[in-house]
Amino acid sequence: QILSRYASDVDFSTLSVNNVTANATAFSLYPNPTTSGFVNIKTASTEAINVSVYNVLGKQVINTTLNNTPLNVSSLNAGVYIVNINQNGNTTTKKLVIK
Repeated sequence: QILSRYASDVDFSTLSVNNVTANATAFSLYPNPTTSGFVNIKTASTEAINVSVYNVLGKQVINTTLNNTPLNVSSLNAGVYIVNINQNGNTTTKKLVIK
């Protein structure tokens, strides 16, 4: 057991961020898991969405731009995929399960 001699020996500061800004665009991916062959991506903005889908080995299997249309995943086999969504500089990564 290690003890400090004086309270001044211990730094009580915490790791923090002074300014926290919320992501202006929230993304949702549904239905997940999917069996229909299509996935909807909902955002607060109506601008184009760049979507990249990767398999579990990291190989890109879909790279497309959507304009208020569902993502067609009917060409993919059942399994788990990683979806990278980018719109107006806001990026998020989601897990997609295809049954």
